Amino acid sequence: MTITSSGLAPGRAAPLPFTRWRRLGFAVSLAILLATFVALGLRGLDLGIDFTGGVSVEAALGREADAAALEALRERLAAKGLTGAEAQGLDGGSVLIRLPPGEGGSAAADAVSRALGAGAEIRSVDVVGPKVSGELFRSGALASLLAVLGIAIYIWLRFEARYAFAAFLTTAHDVAMVVGLFAITRLSFDLTSIAALLAVAGYSINDTVVVFDRIRETLGRPGAGPLPLVIDQAVTETLRRTLMTSGTTLAATVSLMIFGGPALFGFAAATTFGIALGTISSICIAAPLLLHLPGALTRRAEETAEGE
Repeated sequence: MTITSSGLAPGRAAPLPFTRWRRLGFAVSLAILLATFVALGLRGLDLGIDFTGGVSVEAALGREADAAALEALRERLAAKGLTGAEAQGLDGGSVLIRLPPGEGGSAAADAVSRALGAGAEIRSVDVVGPKVSGELFRSGALASLLAVLGIAIYIWLRFEARYAFAAFLTTAHDVAMVVGLFAITRLSFDLTSIAALLAVAGYSINDTVVVFDRIRETLGRPGAGPLPLVIDQAVTETLRRTLMTSGTTLAATVSLMIFGGPALFGFAAATTFGIALGTISSICIAAPLLLHLPGALTRRAEETAEGE
C-alpha cells in the first residue's frame, strides 16, 4: 500500500482536523461541567413526586384525555389549591394525578374528585412516603452508575483498557451534563428523568463505539500513519453516518417535546439535549482523548509511523 508524505493513501481526501480543535472542545466541556457542579451545589435538583413522596390518584374520566384536556385539568387542580399537581393520560380513558406532599390520601381524593367534576370515578389512591421515595432515588442513581460502569466494561472487553477509560469518561461526562440541565433549568427530576439518563448513556456509547471501531480498524492497516491522523480520518469517515443517525433521532425527540405535553417534556428535553451532546462528545471528546492516554495505543501508533 502506497502512502503519501501526509500519511494518506493516494486519492483519499484529507480528513477534517478534529484533533487540532480538541483543546477548545475540552475547555468548553470543562466550563459546562463546572457550571453543572456549581448549580448542583447551590440549588440541587428540583425533585419530583417520585423522589419526594406525595399522593397518586388514578381516576376514570370515561373519555380519552388529550393534551388540551390534561392542561385544563391541571388548571382546575391549581384553582382548587393543589399546586404542583401532575396529570398524565392513561389507556382506557383514565388519568393519573400525582400531588406533592402535604395532602392526606382522602383529602387529596376529594379535591381531585371536585376538580374532575361529575362523571369521574376515583379508582385508586396511593400515598408515597419519604422512605419509599428515598429508596427510588437511590435505586435510580445506582442504576445510572451501573449503566456507565457496564458500558466501560463492555468497551474494555471489546477493545482494550485505553478505549474503555476514554469511553467511561465520555459517557460519564454526557450523563453529568444532562443532570446539569435539570439543575440549571429547574426541570422536575423524576423517574422519567432517570430513564432519560440511561437512554443518553446508551446513545452516547453507540456513537463512541462506531468511531473507536474505525480507529482500531485503521490502526491495523499497514502504514496507518500517526495517531492524530488516524483519529481525524476515522471521525471524518463516520461523520455522515453519525449526523444522519442523530438527526433522525432528534427529529423524534423534538417532536415529543412539542406535542408530548408537560408530562413528557422533561424526558424529551433531556434526551434531545443528551443526544446532541453525545454526538458532539463522541467526535470532539472521546476520540481526541485517546491522544492524552499513555500506553500501548500511543506507542503502537508511533511505531507504525516510524516504520513507514
